[in-house]
Amino acid sequence: MDARTASPVSDTLLRRLAGFTEACRHRPLTAAETDAMVTRLIDAMACAAIATGGEDFARLKATFVDERQPCTVIGGGRASLEHAAFLNSFLIRQQDWNDTYIGRNGGHPSDLIGGVLAAGEYTGKSGAEILRAIAIGQHVMLDLCDTGEVLARGWDPSTYLGIASAVGAGVLLDLSEAQLAQAISMTVVSGNILMGRTGKVSSWKGLSSAVAVRNSLFYGLLAKNGLTAPDPVFEGPFGFTRHVSGDLDLELDPQRDRTGDTHLKLYPAVYHAQGPIEAALKIHRRMNETFGEKLPAIESAHLDIYEFALRYAADTPDKWVPENVETADHSLPFLTAHSLIAGEYGPGSIARTLRDPAVRALAQKVSVSASPSFSKVWPEHTGSRLTVTAAGKTFSEEIDVIIGHPKRPMSRDTVLEKFLACASLKTDLATAQRWAEQLTDFPRLASISRALAGS
Repeated sequence: MDARTASPVSDTLLRRLAGFTEACRHRPLTAAETDAMVTRLIDAMACAAIATGGEDFARLKATFVDERQPCTVIGGGRASLEHAAFLNSFLIRQQDWNDTYIGRNGGHPSDLIGGVLAAGEYTGKSGAEILRAIAIGQHVMLDLCDTGEVLARGWDPSTYLGIASAVGAGVLLDLSEAQLAQAISMTVVSGNILMGRTGKVSSWKGLSSAVAVRNSLFYGLLAKNGLTAPDPVFEGPFGFTRHVSGDLDLELDPQRDRTGDTHLKLYPAVYHAQGPIEAALKIHRRMNETFGEKLPAIESAHLDIYEFALRYAADTPDKWVPENVETADHSLPFLTAHSLIAGEYGPGSIARTLRDPAVRALAQKVSVSASPSFSKVWPEHTGSRLTVTAAGKTFSEEIDVIIGHPKRPMSRDTVLEKFLACASLKTDLATAQRWAEQLTDFPRLASISRALAGS
């Protein structure tokens, strides 16, 4: 059977997803929507730029980069469509500094950007067309996160991401509505990824999204060449909703603007630590004002936070004695201890203090508990309160909404500062500034290759 001539799909949700995408693909973004997507693109590229210097990426680059191939890898080098999608997505995700979204389920919508960029370059699309495809994929990701029970059932957010990536990339691969339904179905039937970012966190934290994105593009190519997929796939006795997600009540309103709904991160750490890090840095400054530069030993530190944060950042004993950076940047006790002692938090901070005896000793003193009041209003508010005692004095800071939350958004200037700080670690400041200008001008680019390479 050929996807190009197959009968209309019977699966209601599959048909709705394909129809939603078809309705959105011809609607240009407004100026405000474009601005929101450019900001998120720059933020994602900042995360990718700093990750190009990592050891894990060096290993992957040695295996997958091939200068004879058609697609640009972020920061330079070339690869096949699928490998560029994989590498780009890995770079965006690896530092755990890219955006997040908290609905009924969590996830990282910008993880799909790497695949959409690869698909857009592969098909020669303009910057404006690529931004629109990113926005469509992000919309699907957010609507998925707002329903179902994938996290509660033990599935990774990458399970939803693959579906959203199939949509965003499928638009740029010029899939028809019928072909897009086949690509989504292939992703749904094969892309269910178990939760792998709790306890001892590993390299898989940065790989799961990249694998989901890479696979979704592969399925797009299969569908474009006439291959077909199961129908129904969401519904029925063996369907996705019965065995993976639970009921999916997707809104899928093409007129709804979701471009500004994701949460950006100021600090390179798990989302739930953004408030505690800010609170700890404020307490460090207050202690300096009180005691001078030589701070007394901290006797105790207690963190109150919403209950959901404990599931991913204070869930096992490993979080109090992290043995690698991946676990440390998902550890509320360690991140709090580091920020209290160091008085700073940025790229490379954890690597510098992972084995610091003082930080590790203080992490043992950090207690964490779920606050009923913070849990009740989460995620509309992302509250946390840190209370520290030292030399007979008590210091407390409460954060109601973290920086980067839609209620306290990061400005374009702040995102550009983040990008320049990250890109300057890869290249000189002048080149980083030119790269930032290309990304700011992304909606007007006829070709995106140079904006990807940063040249």
